[in-house]
Formats: sequence, C-alpha cells, structure tokens
Amino acid sequence: MMDILLEPLQYAFIQRALLTAVFIGITGAVMGSFLLVKRWSLLGDAISHAVLPGVALAYLWGMPYFIGAMATALLTSVGISFVEQHSRIKSDAAMGIMFISAFALGLAIISRAAGQVDLFHIMFGNILGVSPSDLWVAAVTGLLVLLVVVLLYKELLLWAFDPVAAEVMGFPVRGLHYAMMLLLSVTIVASLQAVGIVLVVAMLITPAATAFLLVRRFGPMMVVASVLGVTAAVIGLYLSYYWNLASGATMVLVSTAMFFLALLLSPQEGLLWQTLSRRRRALRVAGEDYLKVLHDLSAAGTEPVPMALLAERMGEPESLVRRRIQYLQRQGFVAPAVAADGTPAVALTGEGTMRARFIIRSHRLWERYLAEKGGMPWHAVHAEAHALEHLTEPPELDRMEEVLGYPRHDPHGAPIPTREGSLPDDPSVPLTEAEPRTPLTVVRVEDEDPAVLRRLADLGIVPGRRLEVKSGDGDRVLVLVTGAEHTLEPYLAAEIFVRPAGSGNRS
Repeated sequence: MMDILLEPLQYAFIQRALLTAVFIGITGAVMGSFLLVKRWSLLGDAISHAVLPGVALAYLWGMPYFIGAMATALLTSVGISFVEQHSRIKSDAAMGIMFISAFALGLAIISRAAGQVDLFHIMFGNILGVSPSDLWVAAVTGLLVLLVVVLLYKELLLWAFDPVAAEVMGFPVRGLHYAMMLLLSVTIVASLQAVGIVLVVAMLITPAATAFLLVRRFGPMMVVASVLGVTAAVIGLYLSYYWNLASGATMVLVSTAMFFLALLLSPQEGLLWQTLSRRRRALRVAGEDYLKVLHDLSAAGTEPVPMALLAERMGEPESLVRRRIQYLQRQGFVAPAVAADGTPAVALTGEGTMRARFIIRSHRLWERYLAEKGGMPWHAVHAEAHALEHLTEPPELDRMEEVLGYPRHDPHGAPIPTREGSLPDDPSVPLTEAEPRTPLTVVRVEDEDPAVLRRLADLGIVPGRRLEVKSGDGDRVLVLVTGAEHTLEPYLAAEIFVRPAGSGNRS
C-alpha cells in the first residue's frame, strides 16, 4: 500500500499536481457550498464556459492564460448582473445568453487558429501538466478566496440565505453580490488547468451537494465538502496515474461516485435509509391498525381474538396476518392464545392494550379537532384522522385535548380514552337489538363508512338524538325520530348504538 502511495510522488509533476488538487478541492468546495444554497449552480457553469475566448486569446498572444480567462470571467459576471438588473430577463436566462455567447466567441477564435490551440486541454484540463507558476497561482488565489470568505463569513452567510434581511441590517448587498462574483471567477479560473472548462462546475458543485446530503448546518457542510473535494481530487489523481486516464475527468468521476454513495447511504437523506424508514413506518402503522382492531374485537383488550376472525376483519390472508402478529409479538404488544373453540388466537398484553388505546385516543381527538376546528363534515373526518393518528406524539395530543376543552367523545359518539389509558364502559347496544317502543338515545354510530354517515345525518340520527323503534324484522327496522318515521335497512340499523333514554351523559 505504501509503495502504491509513494511511487507517484517521486515525480515533481505529480507533487505539483497533488498540491494543486488539494487547493482546488478546498477552494472549489467552499465556493460551491455558497453556490448550492444560493441556487447559483448555473452561474458557475456560465462563467466556466465564458472564459474560453479569454483563454484562446491568451494562448494566441503568448500571454498567461490566467489573465485572459480572468478578464472574460469578470466581464461575463458583470454582464449577467447588468442584464438581470436592467431588464425583465431573469437570472437564469441572462446566464444562458451570456455564457453561450462567450462560449461561441471562444470557439470562433479557436476555429481561426486551428492547430495553435490545444482545445482538449482547455476543455478538459491537464493537472499533470501543472507548472510551478500554475501551482503558485492556484495556491495564492485559493488562499485569497478562503481569506475573504473567513473575513466576510457572517455577511456572506446572511446574504446567501436571506438577502432581504441582510439589506435591512445595512449590509452592502450589491457589494457582496459582486464580491461573490469575483471570488467565483477567481476560483474557476484557478481550476481550469486542472479540470478544464467543462468539468470545473462538477468540482464546484458535486462535493458541496454531497456534503448537503450528509450534514444539516452550513458551517460543517463547508468543512465536509472541502474534505470530499480534496479526497476526490487526490483519489482521482492516483487513479489517472495508474490507469492512464484523463486526470480531470477521473477526479470528477470520483466526486460523482461519492455523491451517489451519499445519495444511497446517507443516514438522513439516503435512498436506502428512506426505503428502510418507509418500511419501518409502514410496519408500525399496519401494526397499530391491528392493535386497534384487536382492541375492538377483544372487548376492550380483555379476551383472545381468533386468528381467523382477525384475518376476516382485516381482509388479509392468514399468512400476512401471522407475520403482522409476529411483528407485534416482538414488540411485546400481543401474546399467543387459544380461543374458546380451541383454534389459534391472539391476545393483547397490558402494553399492547395501552398502545391500542393511545392510537384510539389520537384518532378520536383528531376527529373531534377536524370537525370542530377544521370545519369538516363528520363523514369526512375518519379518513383524515386515520392518516394523522400515527404521526402524533403524546404532548401534541395533550395540547389538542386542552384546546378542545377535554372532550369525552368523538363526533360519532365514541368515547375518547384518557391520557392514562382508561376507557369508560359502553352500555350501548346496536339498534337491531333494542327493545321496541322504548325511548332510546343514540350513543354512537360507526364512523368508517362515509355513505352511512351521510345517510344518518340526512335522517337526523346523530349522537344524543332521541328515537324509538316502532317495529323491526329481518328486512327492515321502523324508527321514530323527532316525530317522523323512517325505515332503516338492517345493515344501517346495526351501525347505530343506543341506550335507554335518560341514562348517562355525554360531552
């Protein structure tokens, strides 16, 4: 390993290339971080392409390419700002116009001097051909850029994230704008010998974008981007030496590979983490839905539920139900049991009962909140509450309960468990089992079918309403509601739960 690392360093041109790569990696990453948060990535592309005519003229006239490139870079930067500030043209269009025009001019100059200008090295760079003077240029410009960034860090940071606030605070926003243009131009021109016009933007943006996926704060983001930029430049240089590849292109490819690794494996933004997180969230949500159904089927968590009944209620094959139950068993929420008929069953543990009641509490408080504060009709709140119940933490539920005035029932009359997990007894019975010609009070109605809820609302059958069963058989139930008779289908009557009028109270 040491031989692999040390062998290239015996050559002076490799040493110069390595030092240049370090300077470019750091300076480009720092400036790229500002470009990324400012959404100026296209500006870097514009300036890098716009230096072509200056580089071509410098080669033709025997001048240092740095002078020609710097001149056209600054002219392009000023031109973009001028067009943007003195016309209705937006910044992206101004950048496109200026860099395409400058790039076309450079190509026209090169076409008139065919054979005199090495277009490949201008476009793609040659870090292995860095001269001592090029190294000094990269070092001095890099240090100057970093020094300016350090001295103006707070001003540049506020300008990048909130230019309006910077202007209100008295910062010279226009001056900072042109200062950043100048720093960007210097950084790009100093990088041309290494990676060329085409690839310089990748060395500016890719390390910063990779760091953006890995960290949250801007300061650490610049540090991580600098480390990534240097690492990509050094690894790319070694690979180009041993594999005989174009050095600038190899550096960019290494940086791009790092970006895709971060995109895949980042602990916060990575696709793999997001996939696993979505899978864990889906398992948790499905498990909590199972807990609610088990609580409903097991008489508030006190009796085992046959697996076949659970599968029928969930509408899922028993194989999937068994996997869900195994997941809940690992969480300590359920335990295997035997039903009264000897078939396999599952029972809620104490912890599982508390978790089920927390989800039920969350669901019913959300239904109440959406109905009272959100103005949603009672037939529409169930689906919304089902989506929100899994996302709400206990402190948020406590605040919601306080805002609602500590309600005891949801809009459909179902009791809301307390924060301690207690749930009052429910003495209600389905309307199909109620005694005929007995004054009754509607306690609650099932809330899962919006069509049923709309029908009940049209009939005036809501929690707290008095009614009386006039007659009933297997085909229909005749009820008297506020002096009007209505015929209910048995399935509809089974969704209504009642108790004798005058018993209990609601809120």
